[in-house]
Amino acid sequence: MIGTYPDFHEIELADQPLLDPLFRRLREGVSELTFAGLFCFRATHAYRLSRLPDGTIVLAGSDKGDSRGERRALLDADHRGRVWEPSQGSHQKCFFVCPFALPPRDLLDALFERCTCLKLATEAQAGWLRGAGYEVSEDRDNFDYLYHREDLASLAGRALQKKRNLVHAFERAHLQETLPLTRERIGDALAVLEAWREHARDLADYVPARDALVHGVEFGLEGRITYVADEPAGYALGEPAANGTMFIVHYEKTVPDTKGLYQFINMDFARALPAQFSLINREQDLGDPGLRQAKMTYRPCAFVKKYRARKPGPA
Repeated sequence: MIGTYPDFHEIELADQPLLDPLFRRLREGVSELTFAGLFCFRATHAYRLSRLPDGTIVLAGSDKGDSRGERRALLDADHRGRVWEPSQGSHQKCFFVCPFALPPRDLLDALFERCTCLKLATEAQAGWLRGAGYEVSEDRDNFDYLYHREDLASLAGRALQKKRNLVHAFERAHLQETLPLTRERIGDALAVLEAWREHARDLADYVPARDALVHGVEFGLEGRITYVADEPAGYALGEPAANGTMFIVHYEKTVPDTKGLYQFINMDFARALPAQFSLINREQDLGDPGLRQAKMTYRPCAFVKKYRARKPGPA
């Protein structure tokens, strides 16, 4: 249920028919701004929705460094029948997002009074905000990596030779089969996710990944699952964006200790996608040096740039 400002209500499955088409038409293809992405990470970021008086839909949330009390306040405010307001000292932990349009200046300033910053601003929004006197900065850690689908499908050229070699070595070493991730194979994908969980160092996306599998069919997610020696070994899952010209890969999970498997499912998924998807969005690196290096080795063709904005400080 979408709240009416100043109320912010929790994202629900019932909101999908309204929001999903709106998100899929966003031309920038920001990886976070899909209904499936927001719903699956609704607890991680305590996401809330509201409709402003001018009709603009706004999203509010909190970052992972927030206190448990503030996150609980965000999640439970509606059920107590009260309007959510940041608690004392928590203003610096709340953010808001305007996925579809920036609201009028008075409403924008009111949102800045409740939250410290506007996140996921597009380049067009960033330009307007700068012109209006707000402080705007690049959010490089959250830039999405874009690749030509054909490049990932072929891994052609010297720059991608090491990736190609890993795929070929995997294919020689293992009897494998890759199939569409249909409803009947969700249980096998969940088994892969559990095997991944047992050895993962960072479980931040475990619950969202599980939600994405459980609700994948109703969310319109598309995936592929790879079997090695008839056992489920890896899967990839994502969804169309940017009016069907881009495909966002949200999740890639494999069982541990199978060399070349990640490279294989990456290439297989790109090959399986229809030609209408000219770009593949492989999301952000979150500032992790190892992940940044890994994404750069696939030679991105561009980035989906994102910006943060704040109210200007005292002169």
